[in-house]
Amino acid sequence: MFPVGDEVSELGYVDMFADMFDSMESGREPRETFYDGYLVNSIMDACYRSAEEKAWVPVDAEWRHGTTPRISKKTETFEGHTVIKSEVLPDGRRKLILKDSKTGDFLDRVVSE
Repeated sequence: MFPVGDEVSELGYVDMFADMFDSMESGREPRETFYDGYLVNSIMDACYRSAEEKAWVPVDAEWRHGTTPRISKKTETFEGHTVIKSEVLPDGRRKLILKDSKTGDFLDRVVSE
């Protein structure tokens, strides 16, 4: 992760809590559920085991539905590079993590929209 000045707002804690309280008031499920947290922790546990054993280890988690649907079939590109991650910064600019399709190198770009 990149160092940030105001960790609470820049890492999304304010948005997470706002969504959680809004979901409680409106009776809907929050964007991130308890099950999402369970999966994240299962993956983190596997990472620790893998580091300890110095080998690949399976993720021990009870998976629901059997598959993870893709958000989009179309791959986003920027200046000829594949967009791996796109994040909107507090000032409205976008931070992109890109992969160069020719070399396989990863690049960071901050762009104004």
